[in-house]
Amino acid sequence: MRQSGSSATDVIVLVVAADDGVSPQTIEIIDMYKSIARSQPASISLVVAVSKIDKPGIDVDEAVMTIENQLMEHEIFTENVCAGGGDEGEFGACQLFPVSGITGDGLDDLVEGLALQSEIMDLRADESARGEGIVIDARMEKGLGVVADCVIRWGSLTKGDFVVSGTNGGRIKFLNDVGNKPLKKGMPSQPVRIVGFKTLPKAGDPIVCAASEDEAKELIRLRESELINEERAEFENDVELQVTGTAAKNGAMLQRAHERFGWDDGSGEDGEEKNTTVRIPVVIKADSHGALDAVRDALVSIGTESKLDIVIDPVEMSTGVVTSSDVLMAHTSDAAIFVFGRVGIADKETKNQAESDDVSIRSHDIIYRLLEDAKEYFSKYLPVKFVEKVHGKANVQAVFDVTDAAKKSVSIAGLRVMEGKLFKEKSVPGHEGGDPLSCFYRVLRGGEVITDIEKKLTASSLRKVKEDADSVRNGEECGLGIKGFNDLKEGDVVECYSIEEKRAVI
Repeated sequence: MRQSGSSATDVIVLVVAADDGVSPQTIEIIDMYKSIARSQPASISLVVAVSKIDKPGIDVDEAVMTIENQLMEHEIFTENVCAGGGDEGEFGACQLFPVSGITGDGLDDLVEGLALQSEIMDLRADESARGEGIVIDARMEKGLGVVADCVIRWGSLTKGDFVVSGTNGGRIKFLNDVGNKPLKKGMPSQPVRIVGFKTLPKAGDPIVCAASEDEAKELIRLRESELINEERAEFENDVELQVTGTAAKNGAMLQRAHERFGWDDGSGEDGEEKNTTVRIPVVIKADSHGALDAVRDALVSIGTESKLDIVIDPVEMSTGVVTSSDVLMAHTSDAAIFVFGRVGIADKETKNQAESDDVSIRSHDIIYRLLEDAKEYFSKYLPVKFVEKVHGKANVQAVFDVTDAAKKSVSIAGLRVMEGKLFKEKSVPGHEGGDPLSCFYRVLRGGEVITDIEKKLTASSLRKVKEDADSVRNGEECGLGIKGFNDLKEGDVVECYSIEEKRAVI
């Protein structure tokens, strides 16, 4: 969303809270600004607004000074810093205004500063020309069809105009402002809401006004031809991928991930495998292109920000309802379908297909809940390690030979618990309230384990004062029989332990 918005931006207003200062999100915007400013000099500028100056305990001068110092660490210099003849840096000096959204203090100064900045940049547009702009977002709305939010960059738009964006076109049926109030004409720099596209345009794509329907169709034909040529060139570059099959495809995917996000494929310099990259496929559906890109970036960041070697691989992304082809793709690639926004399932057949193919469709309309659900779901792909936990230790004070129900001689150890607890089989609560875990026993003599480490020995009986017991606490005495082991001696140490499966945490 930020990227598509930056395409329509002449001046970025960087809002920094007086009580928080420069945050990671602030740094993201600064980096985006610097990238645009370097690639297109003089095409964009920055104005800083220090907000929340009305909060109790805020010293405005001190807060401004702190934020100016933080901005200098990222090569952003304000006019106050440069007033004494200081270096303006690569991007020049920017204006800074303390403001309050509650009291309104400083807002008039901010508006005047933006007007001054537009004069300095000589921002002009011909209102009489055909409209041109940028698609900020697009979505499907019930009863309206395709709704596109755009910012006009040049010229004007009116109801009935033919518009083209990428390979998508249509005639404007409704032209509204952002409050959904009808507009007679959309003017330069104005955000507008357009209803009339036949298919969803992509966020960030330019939008142009055509003189007639024939001209609009010709523009779409030319762009489709360009797109086919680009796809053909990409296909020719991927011939080896087509021939060598799945292994090459996975290798190419990891290579692209490494180039774009710095992911490691888990191989050493000599080609020997150091560890295994965990690839987690996902299918993403959303109600708009802007939301689709945001969800993709958020899901991918789960992998990039993890300490584990994880690649979140969106195998398919599209807007609109979940269709049978989405379910088929998810089933084929062993992926879940993550749905964001007002998106449903196409029909009952698609729902039944998902259930029969065991494809999980996970719908959310709040992004943080989607990410929490995704992390929990992704854990099933992560490797499992077995963790041993010792629950208690006991000293063998005496050994008694008794006859069991099968008239076989077995040894019962008289114990005193020295640490923790002893449990009978399946008496220990599982991890995070899961199923009870089996408890096992081993015997140590002279500090060394004398039972077979390959065998998991369980208790045949656990009694306290001649009564069966589920557990025995530290300091208590009990009698313990161990299945398949009768070589108990006075002075031995008995340990009670369990083995728990734990998945790595993202």
